Parts: sequence; structure tokens; C-alpha cells
Amino acid sequence: MSAKYVSNWYLLLPIYSNILSHATIKFRDGHKTEVYNNNFLEFYEDIYTRYLKDHGFKYDIQGKNVIVRTPEGLLLKLPKPPYSFVLDEIFIMTVYGKPDLTDRVVIDIGSSIGDTALFFANLGANEIHCYEIDKSLSYLSEENVKLNNLQNKIQIYNEAASIDSLRKLISQEKLKNVFMKIDCEGCEVDILDSLDTDIIKHINDIVLEYHYHVEPLINRLKSLGFNVRRKKEILFASKASNIV
Repeated sequence: MSAKYVSNWYLLLPIYSNILSHATIKFRDGHKTEVYNNNFLEFYEDIYTRYLKDHGFKYDIQGKNVIVRTPEGLLLKLPKPPYSFVLDEIFIMTVYGKPDLTDRVVIDIGSSIGDTALFFANLGANEIHCYEIDKSLSYLSEENVKLNNLQNKIQIYNEAASIDSLRKLISQEKLKNVFMKIDCEGCEVDILDSLDTDIIKHINDIVLEYHYHVEPLINRLKSLGFNVRRKKEILFASKASNIV
């Protein structure tokens, strides 16, 4: 990717290796930026912005805000960079898969700025419940939901997902055939360990990013009645039985 967009890309290796402290990086479109060996954030954003634009994403600068329009027409206000690489993971690499969610319910644990929720809504989900413990990200996700007029489908909870909150949500909303996504920087262990039969009978698919030892997670999912496959740092689990 660097070779594609940077004319003097060969300077990046000595910076990464701490041989050089910094260098002026020249992009093939004429843009220049200083890259330091202790801070690659601006460079990462510059690279991925160009990459996403080549894949049909449009960037609009509105004051201090960056608004991105995906090829599907979804609008996203981004937090401070780097963040475009996350959009690459979700919308181009589709690290969470691209399931048919038509008329299904999604519980999104670790929903960040609402990008995955919008992705799932575009796949047909008609009800999405999002848990995001970071207040600033939760606020931004609410803005992004409003930008796309999806307040009737997407609910944002500025709290950590717990066994009690999940049980209450599933019971009160009478949720069934749930697709659950978990990406919460390590909380996946506690969540899987806390799931009981009263909750799990309503969940038919789980996709999660793991951060620690994977085998205990796989074994736990299998014990809960799921078939499991692994792709890099993502586990995909689907019920072996018929949909409840």
C-alpha cells in the first residue's frame, strides 16, 4: 500500500526500524507529510484515506469534522485519526463477515462510533442494540445514527454489556434469533463465561474478535451449542440446531 501511494516509500523502513527519527514522505499525488518514528498516526490516516477513496468512499471536510460517505451511501463522522483503517476492516475486508441479517436483531458489543451498527443495518437488520462504554465514542455513534436517519432501528447504550443488562434487554424487548457481535478489547472472555441458557437460547450467531488465548473461547462456544470457525483474530459461531 505504501509503495502504491508514496513515491519515496523506501524511507519508511528505516523510520520503522528507528534508523531514522523522521523523514519527509512524498505521496504520488504531490502531498507531503513529516513522519516520525514515534508517531505514525497522520501517515496511517493519509494512506488509508487514499485507499478508501480508490474504493468508492468520499471524504468531506466540514470545519474540524471529517464526514465519510461509503459506497453504500452511509454517512460517518470520524473521530480523531487514525480511523479510516477501521472502515477498511468493516466495509472492504468485511472482517465480521457479510451475513444476511434481513429482519434480524443485532446486539453490538463494543460498537465504537456506530460504524458496525450501520454496516449491519445495511445488511438488513431491523433492530440493533449497541453497547459502547466510551462516552465520546457513544456520543459520536448517536450522531452517526442521526446522520443516517436510523434512530428507529439503532439504539445506543453508553455502558458496558453485562449479564444483567443483556438479560434485561432480551427479556424486555422479547428478542429472538439474535446476531451478536463482540469486539470489546478483552471483555469477550467475561461475556462468554456469563452467558447462561436463558440468554443463549435467543442467540443464534456470534462473531467476536479475541485478544487472548483462543482455545478456551472456542471450547466455551462449542459447549453452548455453536459450530465455530476461525479467521485470523475473528471467531464465527453459529447454532448447530434450528433457529429458535
